[in-house]
Amino acid sequence: MVTLCGAGGVGKTRIAWRVAARFGSAYERRWVDLASVYDGALVGQAVITGLGLQDQTGRSSVEVLTEHLAERDVLLVLDTCEHVTDECASLAGALLDALPGLRILATSRAPLGVRHECVVPVGPMSTGPDGDAIALLTARVEQAGQAAGEPSPDRVPAHDEPDELVSLCDVLEGMPLAIELAAPLLRSASARQLNRQLAERLDLLSPDTPSDTDLTAVRPRHAGLRTSIGWSHEWCTPHERLLWARLSVFPGSFTMTAMEFVCTIKPLFGYDLTDALASLVRKSVVVREGPPGARRYRMLDTVREYGAEWLERCGERDELCLRHRDFYRHLALTGAEGWLGPRQPEVYRQAAAEHANLRAALQHCLRTDPPAALHMAADLFYFWFACGNLREGRHFLEAALASDPPHEPGRARALWVCAVVASCQGEHRIALKRATEALELATRTDDGPARAWATYAQGLALTLQGDTGPALERFEVALPLAEAAGEEIAGLLCTASHSYLLMALGELDRAQDLAERVIARAAPTEDIWVRSFGHYVIGTLDTVRGHPARAIPSLRTALEAKWLLNDAYGIAITLDTLALAAVDDGQAEWAAWLLGLGDQVWRKVGVPQLGAPDMVERRRTCEQRTRAALPPPTYERHHRAGLTLDTSTDDVPAHLREPYLLA
Repeated sequence: MVTLCGAGGVGKTRIAWRVAARFGSAYERRWVDLASVYDGALVGQAVITGLGLQDQTGRSSVEVLTEHLAERDVLLVLDTCEHVTDECASLAGALLDALPGLRILATSRAPLGVRHECVVPVGPMSTGPDGDAIALLTARVEQAGQAAGEPSPDRVPAHDEPDELVSLCDVLEGMPLAIELAAPLLRSASARQLNRQLAERLDLLSPDTPSDTDLTAVRPRHAGLRTSIGWSHEWCTPHERLLWARLSVFPGSFTMTAMEFVCTIKPLFGYDLTDALASLVRKSVVVREGPPGARRYRMLDTVREYGAEWLERCGERDELCLRHRDFYRHLALTGAEGWLGPRQPEVYRQAAAEHANLRAALQHCLRTDPPAALHMAADLFYFWFACGNLREGRHFLEAALASDPPHEPGRARALWVCAVVASCQGEHRIALKRATEALELATRTDDGPARAWATYAQGLALTLQGDTGPALERFEVALPLAEAAGEEIAGLLCTASHSYLLMALGELDRAQDLAERVIARAAPTEDIWVRSFGHYVIGTLDTVRGHPARAIPSLRTALEAKWLLNDAYGIAITLDTLALAAVDDGQAEWAAWLLGLGDQVWRKVGVPQLGAPDMVERRRTCEQRTRAALPPPTYERHHRAGLTLDTSTDDVPAHLREPYLLA
């Protein structure tokens, strides 16, 4: 383990990127940004997510990561560890002990204290006439001009004499972030002017120091960075300074819409912040990301910290945190309300982009308003259950239930959401317990929607643990409850789950009828998620009945929907069935490829087939038939192609839509 240690703004992250890029093809490289993870309990989950895993089980993070990284040579970069050092050290130490092929590169303002950690101090850039600092400053001045639409100069403007530029870099102590912030100012002021102003600011740091004293010997270490940030602050207009402070409440990136809601209180109420934000971007205070149609903004950690200090001084911290919380509570609620409809992919993408902000809002609720945490965690049902975030959902749901008063009206809802999440993690005993608690509470309080959902949650847990008789009874009870309560999603899921269970019991005609009913009832809403369950059952039924050519289009339709929503569990079970249909249709090479891709997804999910007996048997049968149809080297070649496919893009891989051809 190597830890790059240095002050904020010294360039640790940039160095880590370069090291990772040069590390060679012998190692897989994985990057995990921990800057927005303020709850140490979520460090392990952040690493799991950073590795592209969607483990659905309740196992520890160390166990999940150890299993995934075993017998692999991996470079794991943990960026920005200083605020969660204990948790990072514990995780890193456990992984290094268990995985001889693992290398960890961390960035932090302080060492982590892991055994055998090699600490590499990261210092400032060289500041002489030929140093890196002057090269960076010159490049950034030109870039600032280009961003402002000015013609690119052949060199730094004539009034910026070389000696003054060198002096400026020296006063800024060669700190890259300080240079980044100073560069835009050189488009409107000379280096001599900036040097004089900066010297005056540094004098204020040591008011009792004699005038002939070498300030570099007495001022605090890295005062140049701190001073340059304050200096950039002074070059901002009052509205820009206030916006800078208020933007510090966003732990990660944010949209213009979020900024306008959170930040427009007096004296910015009714004020168009577009120009102020654009100016902060030009001054390198805010970083702009993404294409014009999906523009997002963020602040570097050190700049955000400075803004947070001013927000505290202004006495606005509590109010801004509350507005941030309310904005993302509303986003979670509108996502839940709009989930059954044509906007499902958009709702998922929005929640995924706002993950850091949703997490921060939930943590704020847990600290200050447990009932709000209960409601928000339950509102994100779709994000936890349908979009592959079960582990984090379980964490927040359990925390909210533990801190919330037992008679809170939203408690029954949070209990059944927790039950559904636990079921999909394979923890059926806990799921049944939570579902039963929810049903008892909903019955006492005459909460019709919660009664319907809790009954469905009981049926789901019983189905996945193989208790088909009781599960069937629960679904038969849940459906009329859902219809009476007007819970359309619950009714559709009951019907879909009931259909799946009948199929497992061999009642194929009844299963077909219910699956078709799910598709027909959900079609007017333009939903793709619930309909994908119906298409999956119909495709599976056609496969079981010996009609693989008819099954493949239904299974592809289900798979495309699940891929759009990042439903890893749904993707995995559909791939297994599609592979069986492919081999029965005479496409054994495609089947081998699908099995490989399915194995890749199951590794990310956790326990293969979640231990469900019928799913395990279907996967075993498919592999046997595919191996029998192909020579061993051919099977292994196609299986490996699927196993190693890059699935990091949002698009459904082309081979799921087109006839399979192995490049």
